[in-house]
Amino acid sequence: MGVGSTRWTLAVAAADFNGDGWPDLFLANDYGPEELYLNDHGRRFILSRVGLEGDSKSGMSATLGDVLNRGRVDAFVTNISERGYLFHGNNLRLNFLPELGRFQQAAEGVVADAGWAWGAQLGDLDNDGRNELFIVNGYVSGDRDRSYWYAASKIAGAYGPVFEDARAWPAIGTASLSGYERSRVLVNRGLAGWSDVASRVGVTDEYDGRAVVLVDLFNRGVLDVVVANQKQPALVYKNSVVPGNHWITFKLVGTRSNRSAIGAEVLVAAGGTPQLKVVDGGSGFASQNDRRLHFGLGQTARVDSAVIRWPSGTVQTVAHPAADQLHVITESSR
Repeated sequence: MGVGSTRWTLAVAAADFNGDGWPDLFLANDYGPEELYLNDHGRRFILSRVGLEGDSKSGMSATLGDVLNRGRVDAFVTNISERGYLFHGNNLRLNFLPELGRFQQAAEGVVADAGWAWGAQLGDLDNDGRNELFIVNGYVSGDRDRSYWYAASKIAGAYGPVFEDARAWPAIGTASLSGYERSRVLVNRGLAGWSDVASRVGVTDEYDGRAVVLVDLFNRGVLDVVVANQKQPALVYKNSVVPGNHWITFKLVGTRSNRSAIGAEVLVAAGGTPQLKVVDGGSGFASQNDRRLHFGLGQTARVDSAVIRWPSGTVQTVAHPAADQLHVITESSR
């Protein structure tokens, strides 16, 4: 099928990046650059040069979302960063494949620096019509006064074969390696950028986070957050949003396509703004979101249309679906 990557891939996300109707594969790789395999109309996948190949980092997680409300899928990839020792920085890949044939790196500030970041998800946490970022992080939390980064830095300039042989590294023992890091909740301010509001909204844990998913646990039209941690308790953050913003949610049932509608796209138009979401079978790090697609609408109470592109190729349009409710849509037979 053409996917010949031999890299250390930790996460894969699937979506149609170039708008040809076929799902492509985006790979986040540790010890190497990210990769995009474009789907050649179901015949094979082709590794494509789209501006990723020269940026080698430590990819942990890949999550997809329409970051700028352009009606297309962008990608966010987490990486390792520790100030004073190693700064890879996260990647926010804005999708300009249709116009330029490549991604544009847009991560800076709080988006780029989230510590030793693992799982992340894009979703509208405040129903304002823009996707936020929830990022979990931290590797090993041990003795706060003993940093393994400091010990490792002592051999960083050693003779090559010594540094490259992990058996020569000092034992971690009870030391911390990027431990006690705080999860990030990044609010999307549009052209004004992003801001971290984690402490303000009650996300203060310092666990070693690994996976995170977004799900409307209580069927309130609000995305809640579930976090899996390494050797520590799981966390559930029940989301309380400021009243007044509207929303709409779709549950898709495939007939000609797979019943779970994995791979289907929904493009919602409301208030002159498009929003695109994809039903995915798993994204982020070792995680899968709620397959229902949740859209925040802000102060807009009227939805103009929802266009559904099913994996079978069927295109189905729902005119003026009512806001503030869940719509169950079954794939049409035509």
